[in-house]
Amino acid sequence: MLTLTKTMLLATGAALVVGGSGAVLAAGTKVFRHTSAKDFEEGEAIGSLILPTGEVAAGMKTARVPLEAAFVWCSALSRDGATAYFGSGDHGQIFAVETGGASGKAPKTEKPARKVVELDAAWVTALAVRPDGMLLAGATPGGRVFVVDPKTGGTRELAKLPAEHVWSLVHDSATGTTYVGTGSPGKIFAVDAKGKSRAIWDSGDKHVVSLLRAADGRLLAGTSEEAILFRVSLDGHAEALHDFEAEEVRAIARDGETIYVAVNDFEKPASPTLPGPVAAKGTRVVVSTAGPPSSAGSLPRPGQRKAKAGLYRLESDGRIEQVFSTGDGYFTALLLDSAGGVYVATGTQGKVYHVAKDRTASLAVDLAERQALTLVPAGNGLLIGSGDVGGVYRARPAAGDEAIYLSKVLDAEFPARWGMARWHGTRGLTVETRSGNTAKPDVTWNAWRAIDHPQPTAGGGAAGVVASPPGRYVQYRVGLGGPTGRLRDMNIFYLPQNQRARITEISVADPTPPAAGAARVHSSVIKLRWKTENPDNDDLIYRGAFRTEGESTWRPLGGAEPLTKAEYDWNTDGLPDGSYVVRVTASDERANPGDRALDFALESSPLLVDNRPPEVIDLQARYPQVSGRARDAASNISAIEYAVDGGEWRPVAPSDGILDDPIEPFSFRLPALSPGPHAVTVRAWDGGDNVGAANLTVTAR
Repeated sequence: MLTLTKTMLLATGAALVVGGSGAVLAAGTKVFRHTSAKDFEEGEAIGSLILPTGEVAAGMKTARVPLEAAFVWCSALSRDGATAYFGSGDHGQIFAVETGGASGKAPKTEKPARKVVELDAAWVTALAVRPDGMLLAGATPGGRVFVVDPKTGGTRELAKLPAEHVWSLVHDSATGTTYVGTGSPGKIFAVDAKGKSRAIWDSGDKHVVSLLRAADGRLLAGTSEEAILFRVSLDGHAEALHDFEAEEVRAIARDGETIYVAVNDFEKPASPTLPGPVAAKGTRVVVSTAGPPSSAGSLPRPGQRKAKAGLYRLESDGRIEQVFSTGDGYFTALLLDSAGGVYVATGTQGKVYHVAKDRTASLAVDLAERQALTLVPAGNGLLIGSGDVGGVYRARPAAGDEAIYLSKVLDAEFPARWGMARWHGTRGLTVETRSGNTAKPDVTWNAWRAIDHPQPTAGGGAAGVVASPPGRYVQYRVGLGGPTGRLRDMNIFYLPQNQRARITEISVADPTPPAAGAARVHSSVIKLRWKTENPDNDDLIYRGAFRTEGESTWRPLGGAEPLTKAEYDWNTDGLPDGSYVVRVTASDERANPGDRALDFALESSPLLVDNRPPEVIDLQARYPQVSGRARDAASNISAIEYAVDGGEWRPVAPSDGILDDPIEPFSFRLPALSPGPHAVTVRAWDGGDNVGAANLTVTAR
């Protein structure tokens, strides 16, 4: 079984998961507001980018170069800069793509990438170019290094190293030596022009995944699984420059003596805490609470290990600072730009970020594939190798009419009429909308329509009427009009169709049970409660009414003022005992004009009003036997008890054994009493917790 680095293991297989709500205004009007980078990042930046300030600006335009591979893992640039070479898997192929050279001109039509060769290896994992133009290709598994003629595809094996994987290559043109970073074990080998190899340094780690020539001629090496950055002399002496509390130093880039390092920290399974001193740890990746800028909302692949990643800048004096991070993915490649900034590729969402020298980060490229795996310069842009599935993308500065921002689909939740669109930005922005009734735009959607009668507004903004027909969903797109175009915010007003609130249940809250041993207490207050479905969350009021069961006349409940809560404590003390029906009507009239207001009424099941106590009648005694009847006019008898001479109350069973009737005959036997007269009290409870009692004197002989 192969033992691979974590980023290689994540280089195959993907699932795309694509992810507003409006602020509420008066009289049912709502608005979709996009005012920040977080708002805009849920849309799609086409030839544009989202700045940390929340502005949408002209950015990179991408075009796919046709190529057939499972994934494109590594790249290298020819000596003249005219050709980029890409190594791929699963068939160990190398492809060539024209860069456009110094002119930076991309071809009008992207031709398929030229297949240079298919090696006798599964994956091409590292590439380098010799001064004579020949390619050096590292492969896995097998730990082999090949020499490839990029013109003819002629291939020969240069070296087979005592390692499973080749992850990185650096060629020294002065000596003709190629330095190879390997995995299983994590060593650096020196291979001369004849293919003779020797190990010059053992990292003590599993993999040397990144390798770069330092300013002083030494090698910079990043490892996995311990994530340490080393500086290695060509004679094999090494010093650790920095230790990270992470899993791998995946990529290294250098701007003079300043070093950029991409570090990945994959989530590890929990392990038991062992006794003893706590081990020291390296520098930890700290994820910014703001998170990286992004565009189309997406989630990591199901089953994928969670990861976070940090980009660090290491100065020549040893000072290190984290300049960028992500909390939901890992970094795969770095590429410096001419201004001292750096492009950072990610392996979970197919994004390439640009981090300027002042640490401001923006989304430069968002690929359809979920993994951006390698970067190489191409004229005034760059080429990106991808995974999920394999491909090469050309990214270049967008021309005037190519910089577009496309919002995510905005959901009004119900059929809606669209009102004004208001935005701020530079002059020359073109704003269009389209609408429909399916969550995903399809042929049933209306065509794009320009905003009607756009007019300048105060503060450098503009406004116009959304011309799209009513519907549940709307989407907008903005053409930036040129390299200096900016969109700062967007507001789209809409009026959703009013939705009827429904009362689904009317119930009576259970009274608070008495404490253990405490007497039952009657209350004439019925605690009415009702449940309401309110689809559009309008402000609701309620009106109550009641009637005697069997009658048709409704009487107001709760006074003249409507209720604002879904509850009412109904004091029934002044009502005759009997069964009543309560009706509650919900209305959204306070949130909508009269012609749009809706109401809904629900009647309760019959409710018992029982405020009169039961009677204990026909009470008589023939010692030791006592008999009688308990009777109530409105509800069943719920308990019968007796006490002798003011003593403890004792339960009495009705004659038929079941308390289920408003009239319950009973008979019970007194305990043995001392000779003489005794006071016997019998009391009965009804379903409304009313109690009635009667007394008699019993003479024991």
